[in-house]
Amino acid sequence: MSVDNNKTIKVEEVKEVEQSVPSSHNMNGSYAVLMETSGEEMESWYYFIKVEGNEDSLKYLQEQLEQVDWYILDDLSTFDLDLNRYVSAQTAKEMTKLDLNHSSFHRKFDGKLQKIDLGYSKKDKNKKKIKKAFDILGYGLIEDYIDDEDIDAEDLISGSESDSEDTDEESVSSSESEDSRYKNRGGDRNKRYEVPPSVLRNKLKDKIAEERDKRKRR
Repeated sequence: MSVDNNKTIKVEEVKEVEQSVPSSHNMNGSYAVLMETSGEEMESWYYFIKVEGNEDSLKYLQEQLEQVDWYILDDLSTFDLDLNRYVSAQTAKEMTKLDLNHSSFHRKFDGKLQKIDLGYSKKDKNKKKIKKAFDILGYGLIEDYIDDEDIDAEDLISGSESDSEDTDEESVSSSESEDSRYKNRGGDRNKRYEVPPSVLRNKLKDKIAEERDKRKRR
């Protein structure tokens, strides 16, 4: 999936997201893990979902995912949800801080999970089910079905002390690489700028919808 490399995320947009979607920063209870493995990015992303209050929705999603014989199909993603073993809120939080992937951090959600219908029918073959799951959940779109993502201020934007004076005029560009979510993930960590997936997700939604339409016409 190619994305306009000239897209720029302004600091003001990042701050707006932080103010409009406050995090409860829940540190109690257990979390289930939904893993997305991207065939295009060649990496896996963990989405930690609070179990308490979401038991029925998690079970409903798992029942659908278990209908698929998962494998990497083209540049789509595979999905796996573990409801046999949970992790603590502390573990989920710590995992979101790991700097291991190039495209996205792991993410923690503390809110209410809606029931997600992947739209499978009895006549759907395995490939069709993989495509349908990707169209609904691919590239972190689980965020469309659950709120209250646990994001700290430093997850939104950070930089060296010398950079902070010019924060209002700076911008974070996604032009470093195709479909990039972050700028300067490696290298000099004192000059690293991080944008949460939810910010760039809004920039990519039109492109994702376009790719979905292409697959449906095939």
